[in-house]
Amino acid sequence: MQDMEEYDDDEINLLDYINVIKKHYGLIFVIVAISVIATGIGSFLSPKIYQATAAIIPAAQSREPTGMSAIAARFGVSTAPASNVSEIVRLLKSNILMERVIKRYNLLPVFFKKEELKEMPDKSKTWNGIRYLKDIYKVKHNQREGVIELSAEFTDPKTAADILNYILTELTDYMSSEAGRVADTNKKYLESLIDKNADPLIGEKIYALIARQLETSMMAGVKENFAFKVLDPPKAPDRKIKPMIRKNIILSFVASLFAAVFLVFLIEYIGNVKKRENLKKSKK
Repeated sequence: MQDMEEYDDDEINLLDYINVIKKHYGLIFVIVAISVIATGIGSFLSPKIYQATAAIIPAAQSREPTGMSAIAARFGVSTAPASNVSEIVRLLKSNILMERVIKRYNLLPVFFKKEELKEMPDKSKTWNGIRYLKDIYKVKHNQREGVIELSAEFTDPKTAADILNYILTELTDYMSSEAGRVADTNKKYLESLIDKNADPLIGEKIYALIARQLETSMMAGVKENFAFKVLDPPKAPDRKIKPMIRKNIILSFVASLFAAVFLVFLIEYIGNVKKRENLKKSKK
């Protein structure tokens, strides 16, 4: 009976776990309390971050008349739509667009303190601004709906919305000016071909292409909804997105509790090993 009641010292059952936790309850409490309090204070003192969002969709693409694309290709003129999703996404993420936004709206003093700007080399200021903008500004393409979603985070809610407005305005101006420039170049080139072609049918097609370039140039001049349509314009948020104090405290509590329990079991294990070593030495 005694042999059946005995069990190996290395085998730990549920009661042993509970006893170890009870034995070191004070240490567990101190570790968890310090972690939770530190997290709470850190989260409370952290600057509030606000996120502004916007959603755009490429403008509807008009279809070319039958045979127009082939004629245009013959003369080396592109009649492709002014924009598409991939082009807009690439531009929104491009360094050139960010640089134009930073310089046009003088955002370096918004991103950095005066002391920081004074310490920066002149050559690095724009690049630092681009890197800063990339950290707070994100572009996401929702392929299922064909929508491009933008977001910007900043300590001031109005500034967060302003940054997105600046980007969308600059994107509109850039794409419109590029489309207008290409259309004007194509138009001049097509006009130079009129006297070189005796075929009236070809001449008619050339005039149609010129009219198409004029239409593109005029639409680019209007700008609004030329390349894309704003589905959800940027608006200053009324609630912060960071820090999430309650969530941080809960995560800190769970993580510190697991860490504290692991620590007390490690301490208990080391203590048992030392006891066994001392017991062996005493027997010798």
